Amino acid sequence: MKGPVRGALLVLAAVGLTACGGHSQARPAPSGAPAPAPPVGLTAAQAEAALLTVTDLPLGFQAQDGAPEATALGCAGVDQVYLPAGASARAAASFGHSLSAAFVNETISSRPGGGAERALTAFARAARECASFAGPDGTKYKVTGLELPAYGDGSAAVRVSSALAEGRPVDLVAVRVGDTLVAIATAGAGREEAQLTRTVVDRALAKLARAT
Repeated sequence: MKGPVRGALLVLAAVGLTACGGHSQARPAPSGAPAPAPPVGLTAAQAEAALLTVTDLPLGFQAQDGAPEATALGCAGVDQVYLPAGASARAAASFGHSLSAAFVNETISSRPGGGAERALTAFARAARECASFAGPDGTKYKVTGLELPAYGDGSAAVRVSSALAEGRPVDLVAVRVGDTLVAIATAGAGREEAQLTRTVVDRALAKLARAT
């Protein structure tokens, strides 16, 4: 799959309280001043901090430097999840295996106001709406459903195969956690593909949970 897609996520925002004589005191807002609005969604820094790293992945994976921006595949449901349009913050990481052709990409995006749910809904239709299609460069693709456990507040998974001689199936998984969308793309090295996908998704969500 050309131009592999990628991803990113969260860091905690700490709120400090001023202590006096062992008691916490919150400073009241000046009279007549509106209370500050709570932050909406993740910041880019928070998304970056929640991304998987080499230490989170199975042995043999190495970070890939200079990961290019995701480009349109040609399936609206897939593109809506991986492209930055509609995201208020976004981060991504890409990894390749030192001893095989396996790779992992993660993209974390903050999509408040129902954007995460809309993107996931569109992605879930990909196996039906993009069962067979041609990409912008004419490459032919097939998209089939992928059976995986349910994750987060909603999830969907598909497997994308191309007609390229050197192409191999790529598993794409999208998981919504509140206003955050975690997108994982993996390609294994044969029979281990499904296991690699489950392992990476589990670890990505566990890291997101620790970060929040």
